Amino acid sequence: MYMIIVGLGAIGRNLAMIAVAEKHNVVVIDTNIDRCKDVATKIDLVSIHGDATSMVVLEEAGINEADAVIATTGSDANNLMIMLLAKDKGVKKLTTIVNEREHTDIFKRAGVNIHKNPAAIVAEDIYNTMLRPSINKFVSMAGGKAEILEIIIKEGSYAADKTVKEMGLPGNVLIIAIERGDDVIIPEGNTVIQAGDSVYIFVRRNLVERVFNLFSIGNLEK
Repeated sequence: MYMIIVGLGAIGRNLAMIAVAEKHNVVVIDTNIDRCKDVATKIDLVSIHGDATSMVVLEEAGINEADAVIATTGSDANNLMIMLLAKDKGVKKLTTIVNEREHTDIFKRAGVNIHKNPAAIVAEDIYNTMLRPSINKFVSMAGGKAEILEIIIKEGSYAADKTVKEMGLPGNVLIIAIERGDDVIIPEGNTVIQAGDSVYIFVRRNLVERVFNLFSIGNLEK
């Protein structure tokens, strides 16, 4: 695959390393000349110093032959412009980092694959872990309207030794998998939840607190 990566921060640089290791043809673009020179000495790729919001720079990078363009800059305005220019040139695979959540819908309307800024993801995970330590992972879906949670079942929690059916989960909550040791279980109603299990739950955002309470230690009521 012929891939153009814009932005040589931590995300773009690591992405370039992975792509080259997987034998893709990679061109990187950055406005920082030192970053361009450094990456060119360490990774087998083409490095271009320039502003990728300029079609001249994108054409120098081979936009007409590109299979994919990935924008990883810290500016949503720049990322959006790069995506639109690449789309006009017929690039099929368009992916970008979205730094500000309120800009998500704009990128979606442009038909772009989007990823949240990793710094924001880490901050949210730290906050949620502090607030609810038994919840190990959070994945937001549908613009934050739903979550997939990984909850580790502790000894003495309400869920331990109960079947999925006995949990009495609300309608918009679904246990999608249970990890037990090296095994992954797709649960049914009579599947028993055990202490030590990692339970993966799909839940509407407005029900997260209720689900957390259901799986908490010492909770004796649904």
